Amino acid sequence: MRRRNKAQRPVNERVPLQLAATVNEVWSMDFVSDSLSTGRRIKCLTVADDFSHECVSIAVDWGISGQYVTRLFDQASIFRGYLLAVRTDNGPEFTSRAFMA
Repeated sequence: MRRRNKAQRPVNERVPLQLAATVNEVWSMDFVSDSLSTGRRIKCLTVADDFSHECVSIAVDWGISGQYVTRLFDQASIFRGYLLAVRTDNGPEFTSRAFMA
Protein backbone atom coordinates (compact mmCIF):
# COMPACT_ATOMS: atom_id res chain seq x y z
CA MET A 1 0.00 0.00 0.00
CA ARG A 2 1.34 3.41 -0.94
CA ARG A 3 1.96 5.98 1.82
CA ARG A 4 0.27 9.34 1.44
CA ASN A 5 2.29 12.52 1.86
CA LYS A 6 1.13 14.86 4.57
CA ALA A 7 -0.30 18.16 3.31
CA GLN A 8 2.07 21.09 3.58
CA ARG A 9 0.54 23.97 5.52
CA PRO A 10 1.89 27.52 5.67
CA VAL A 11 4.00 28.14 8.77
CA ASN A 12 2.89 30.99 11.01
CA GLU A 13 4.76 32.44 13.95
CA ARG A 14 3.54 31.86 17.46
CA VAL A 15 2.73 34.88 19.58
CA PRO A 16 2.26 34.96 23.36
CA LEU A 17 -1.27 34.63 24.71
CA GLN A 18 -2.90 38.06 24.86
CA LEU A 19 -5.52 38.58 27.56
CA ALA A 20 -8.54 40.67 26.63
CA ALA A 21 -9.05 43.89 28.60
CA THR A 22 -12.13 45.19 26.75
CA VAL A 23 -14.97 43.90 24.58
CA ASN A 24 -14.08 43.22 20.90
CA GLU A 25 -10.35 43.11 21.61
CA VAL A 26 -9.71 39.34 21.25
CA TRP A 27 -12.00 36.76 19.64
CA SER A 28 -11.58 32.98 19.76
CA MET A 29 -12.63 30.80 16.84
CA ASP A 30 -12.97 27.02 16.75
CA PHE A 31 -14.84 24.24 14.99
CA VAL A 32 -17.32 21.77 16.46
CA SER A 33 -18.56 18.83 14.41
CA ASP A 34 -21.43 16.41 14.79
CA SER A 35 -23.02 13.65 12.75
CA LEU A 36 -26.67 13.33 11.83
CA SER A 37 -28.72 10.16 12.09
CA THR A 38 -28.14 9.66 8.34
CA GLY A 39 -24.37 9.56 8.93
CA ARG A 40 -23.60 12.92 7.31
CA ARG A 41 -21.30 15.18 9.30
CA ILE A 42 -21.93 18.89 9.90
CA LYS A 43 -19.43 21.52 11.01
CA CYS A 44 -20.12 24.50 13.25
CA LEU A 45 -17.78 27.50 13.35
CA THR A 46 -18.08 29.25 16.71
CA VAL A 47 -16.69 32.72 17.35
CA ALA A 48 -16.64 34.04 20.94
CA ASP A 49 -15.49 37.28 22.54
CA ASP A 50 -12.82 36.44 25.15
CA PHE A 51 -13.62 39.35 27.47
CA SER A 52 -17.42 39.13 27.68
CA HIS A 53 -17.64 35.40 26.75
CA GLU A 54 -20.43 36.41 24.36
CA CYS A 55 -21.02 34.37 21.22
CA VAL A 56 -20.23 36.63 18.26
CA SER A 57 -21.22 34.20 15.50
CA ILE A 58 -22.09 30.57 14.83
CA ALA A 59 -22.09 29.17 11.29
CA VAL A 60 -23.32 25.67 10.44
CA ASP A 61 -22.65 23.95 7.12
CA TRP A 62 -21.62 20.62 5.58
CA GLY A 63 -18.09 21.94 5.03
CA ILE A 64 -16.44 25.24 5.87
CA SER A 65 -13.44 26.27 3.78
CA GLY A 66 -10.85 28.93 4.51
CA GLN A 67 -12.61 31.39 2.20
CA TYR A 68 -15.89 30.71 3.99
CA VAL A 69 -14.20 31.41 7.34
CA THR A 70 -12.84 34.78 6.13
CA ARG A 71 -16.21 35.78 4.68
CA LEU A 72 -18.02 34.98 7.95
CA PHE A 73 -15.33 36.75 9.96
CA ASP A 74 -15.66 39.90 7.82
CA GLN A 75 -19.44 39.89 8.25
CA ALA A 76 -19.12 39.64 12.04
CA SER A 77 -16.45 42.37 12.09
CA ILE A 78 -18.61 44.76 10.06
CA PHE A 79 -21.50 44.18 12.46
CA ARG A 80 -19.49 44.34 15.74
CA GLY A 81 -16.39 46.31 14.74
CA TYR A 82 -12.88 45.17 13.94
CA LEU A 83 -10.69 43.83 16.72
CA LEU A 84 -7.02 43.59 17.66
CA ALA A 85 -6.43 39.83 17.69
CA VAL A 86 -8.00 36.50 16.76
CA ARG A 87 -7.16 33.32 18.69
CA THR A 88 -7.36 30.04 16.76
CA ASP A 89 -5.92 26.56 16.81
CA ASN A 90 -3.82 25.15 13.97
CA GLY A 91 -6.66 23.50 12.08
CA PRO A 92 -6.51 23.34 8.28
CA GLU A 93 -9.25 25.97 7.93
CA PHE A 94 -7.24 28.48 9.95
CA THR A 95 -3.87 27.78 8.32
CA SER A 96 -5.13 27.98 4.74
CA ARG A 97 -3.78 30.57 2.33
CA ALA A 98 -7.17 32.34 2.19
CA PHE A 99 -7.31 32.85 5.96
CA MET A 100 -3.63 33.82 6.33
CA ALA A 101 -3.95 36.48 3.59
